[in-house]
Amino acid sequence: MAAATIPIAAIAVNNAWSAFRAAGAAGLRDAVILREVAAARHGAAMEGLREILTNLARSRYLLALPADACDQHLRHLRELAPDRYSNFWLLDGEGRLLCSGLPARRGDYFAELDYVREIRQSKRFVLGQFTLGLVSGRAVLPAAAPVLDEAGQLQAIVGGSLFLDFFLRGGQATPNGDQNDVWLLDADGSVLPLGSARAEALPPREDLPQMLAAQEMSLVGTARGGTPYAWSMAVLDPGLRVLAGVSLAQAKQGAWLTFARRLLELSLFLAACLVAILIGVELGVSRPLRRLVARVREWAPGRIYEADPQAQGPYEVRELDQALVGAARALREREAALTHALHQRDLLMAEIHHRVKNNLQVVASLLNLQADRLRNPSAQAEFAVARDRVQALATLHRHLYLHQSFERISMRPFLDELSRQLGDALGAGPDSGVRIDIDTEDLEMGSDQAISLALLLTEAVSNAMRHGFPEGRAGRILISLHVEGDTAHLVVEDDGVGLDDAADGNSDGLGMRLIEGFAGHLGGEAEITGEQGTRIAVRFPLHRRDIEASARDGA
Repeated sequence: MAAATIPIAAIAVNNAWSAFRAAGAAGLRDAVILREVAAARHGAAMEGLREILTNLARSRYLLALPADACDQHLRHLRELAPDRYSNFWLLDGEGRLLCSGLPARRGDYFAELDYVREIRQSKRFVLGQFTLGLVSGRAVLPAAAPVLDEAGQLQAIVGGSLFLDFFLRGGQATPNGDQNDVWLLDADGSVLPLGSARAEALPPREDLPQMLAAQEMSLVGTARGGTPYAWSMAVLDPGLRVLAGVSLAQAKQGAWLTFARRLLELSLFLAACLVAILIGVELGVSRPLRRLVARVREWAPGRIYEADPQAQGPYEVRELDQALVGAARALREREAALTHALHQRDLLMAEIHHRVKNNLQVVASLLNLQADRLRNPSAQAEFAVARDRVQALATLHRHLYLHQSFERISMRPFLDELSRQLGDALGAGPDSGVRIDIDTEDLEMGSDQAISLALLLTEAVSNAMRHGFPEGRAGRILISLHVEGDTAHLVVEDDGVGLDDAADGNSDGLGMRLIEGFAGHLGGEAEITGEQGTRIAVRFPLHRRDIEASARDGA
């Protein structure tokens, strides 16, 4: 249940943090708003000066007036707003004064002023740096516009200036209280505080070049006085910028309080939701599910699983109950189909093994008939060996279909029959003086290993009968098969003459090579000794897992 509240808690914390960030960002928004208000107010004054100067420069009619008429015209233009405009003047292309709205000596040379140098290079409207007016003697912001001829060459320069105290008076009406500050910055980076703007509220000196390089920029940081501030700067003109700053001290404190209050509210809400969820889940989900689980545990494959007529709880739980009813019915039908298919498979496998056994017996009979037609004893012996091998495989397949295991075989009855079969074929028995004894556990072995084991025994017993007891010598052949853990230990030994005294050097013959090959196929290695009789021992891993898997598949 606690895990179910994690998404709710995450959403709640995210909402609280968003509220904190929103409260913290309010100071930056206030700085932008304050900048826009100041830019609108002071930008209007700058735009008015720009329009006056560019219109005068575009009309070029001042150049056609006599000097006194030009002075009078500029003086009249200044007197339209004497609290705003300091003066208007006209310079020739070299920077010499032609006429002025305030009394000034004509012919004075002003080519070294910053705005004159710049306008001669750019031939466009420019703003100068904050300075003292040469004629008015008051702090002003100068501006100038070029008068161009038809070929675009500079003929004259029309200039004008705004009183800086006009901006200061205008700043009084700007909504900048104790927490707000507004400054003007010229192209040189000189700062003009408006109203009660404080120097300690300015951005750090290392941040000012970055702000001056951008057209518009907002920044949050620590002011020169150590107080957190938000600043926003915008361009009024390529040579003039307005910078607004808002203290974030109270905003951050309010943001933390808002964050804490929101977290408390959401914590209480989550606690109430958690209690409601726990009660609802217990009544609406857990109890019906426990009842359903108990009914499922009582059900076993093969039994009929019926729907609970008193089932309660959510729609999904009731649907799950119905789905389990359908699944149990499908399992029952599938089980019946698999049982039928398994029965058909058993019949088919039994028929296959039966036919293979019959075919192998036919082959053995053909080999026996062919051997009877031969006159060469060696050839007869080889055909007899081949017949015995085929007959051993036929016996194996007969045991597979008789016991209906198909993939595994019980070794004790198989070895008994195989030894009797080999004894009959090779002439062993009470009359011959050679008997075959079996010492084995009642164990099961996979058909693949049983085939290799049967062929190995056939070769070993055949070799013992043919070479170990010459000239009617009596003796005993012992076949021993035991299991130690997952390892089987097979021993075939006789008390005959042994390998060293065998008449034909049998140890290097085909039979011994086959025995070694069959031992390798079993997963072991044949140890053959022949000092006092012949002893063949093979240790190999018993593939019990294959047998168990086959048993499970057959079940």
